[in-house]
Amino acid sequence: MRNRSPDLLPVSTYFGYGVGQIGGQILRDTPALILPFYMATVVGLDARLGGLVILIAKVWAVIADPLAGLVSDKSETRWGRRRPFILAGGLLAALCFMLLFFVPPTNSQNVLFLYLTAVYVVLNTGYSLFSVPYLTMASEMSANPDERTTIMSFRNAFLGVGLIVVALTLPILFWLQESGASAREAYERMGLLVGLVIAMSTLSVFFGTARAPAKAATAATVPLGEQLRIAWANKPFVVLIAANIVQYISAGIGYAGGLFFFSLTMDLGQEALNVVTVWLIIISVASMAAMPLLVWAAARLGKMTVYKWCLVLYAISIQFYFTADKDSLWIVWLIAIAIGLFNGGFILMSFSVLTDVIHYDRIRTSISREGVLSSVYSAVDKVGNALGGVLFMFFLSLIGFVESADGQMAGQTPVVIRGIGIAYIVAPAVLHVSSIFILNRYKLSSVDLREPT
Repeated sequence: MRNRSPDLLPVSTYFGYGVGQIGGQILRDTPALILPFYMATVVGLDARLGGLVILIAKVWAVIADPLAGLVSDKSETRWGRRRPFILAGGLLAALCFMLLFFVPPTNSQNVLFLYLTAVYVVLNTGYSLFSVPYLTMASEMSANPDERTTIMSFRNAFLGVGLIVVALTLPILFWLQESGASAREAYERMGLLVGLVIAMSTLSVFFGTARAPAKAATAATVPLGEQLRIAWANKPFVVLIAANIVQYISAGIGYAGGLFFFSLTMDLGQEALNVVTVWLIIISVASMAAMPLLVWAAARLGKMTVYKWCLVLYAISIQFYFTADKDSLWIVWLIAIAIGLFNGGFILMSFSVLTDVIHYDRIRTSISREGVLSSVYSAVDKVGNALGGVLFMFFLSLIGFVESADGQMAGQTPVVIRGIGIAYIVAPAVLHVSSIFILNRYKLSSVDLREPT
């Protein structure tokens, strides 16, 4: 640290920015993990209505993201363009996260549906107001591409902390119920605790980035549709987004297929829940530990080189699942370490490259639309993950998966069990490697990123 350039931001600002991802990751992953189970088994909402709750909220989020980006692009306040929205959106989402688990004591399906839909839509509105300006802010904090990688490495490190919180929600729920709380009381207490973590994360990023530089809005503004059309001319951005949607479809398959794979293909049954918790924690710790190495590698080898190698090595690493079973969980733990390193690596490089293409867009056009571009990236995340989950569930139906209604996995044929393994292991590997062929069209150089003199 003694040789650190005085032109760089204080390390405290890196920390202040990174902490925000704890709340962001909780808001992204926790509802996806526990909300369907909560609606179907705790409050008694019909499963079809529960699916409609999630569908409505996700469709609205895809609309809300570009709006959040556009509004923050045009705003000017004493606290900067992004920080007020981060604060308001994060606190609103934290409050709604708590309310999500304080459902009115009623047997009316209509009341339950309307309450959960309203709260979840407002939660996603707050999440959009938080996440899009938060992501955009990284591209504005420094003109130095290497420093932007460092900034994003802190974000990714705290992403790991957020994943650990997500992983711990299930043990917390079980512990509360073992301690005598009813299912409703356990979810209410968990909601309060996790909502408080989201609020603290939001306050930390707001105050922790007070010293970060912020670029003023440019005078030139055009309507959202026209901005998106012009953005299409930013070829590096288009290449990155095209590769990302393939990668997020792969991630969606992983989210949807994990418990099926560990429960059935690895024959862990109910023990799969504990294994997945430990597995997520190992991935998170490994990802955080790898950040300094990845930043070092990106500075010396180039972001895109590290990006592509991480995709290849991730695809190779998960093939070792074929050699694992319930008596050799050490293989699963080794794979989790590799996933933490390589999955964390290509996520870090993807976000770091995103800051470059956003910076390039501003240089090229002299128009402030950082928020709009970040919102497109955020929407791709949501759409890709959702599409991956839909594809996996469609595949289950195609190969003859037998459903159940008692919370237990029904017996499955060998064809189904093998099919789940292939879908969970081979499909993500193929998609990740395929995205490299798209990334090969990325041609943005360091010369293109120089500020005009």
